[in-house]
Amino acid sequence: MPNQPVRREMIEENRAAYLLGLPNEQLREICELSGLGHLEQGTTTLRLVFTYEELYRLCRLIVGPTS
Repeated sequence: MPNQPVRREMIEENRAAYLLGLPNEQLREICELSGLGHLEQGTTTLRLVFTYEELYRLCRLIVGPTS
């Protein structure tokens, strides 16, 4: 993603799973294997969140190489 602005907003696990078309459990498994995503303190519990860059990398990882 050269020459594109870096976004700092965070995407929560439920939204990321929806955008990627995956169940939450499968998304968590992929995140554990790839090391993408990170835990952030929410109002009451820890939550899994992603940056736009991490979401992009997850998408590329799921889709695989394209021509």
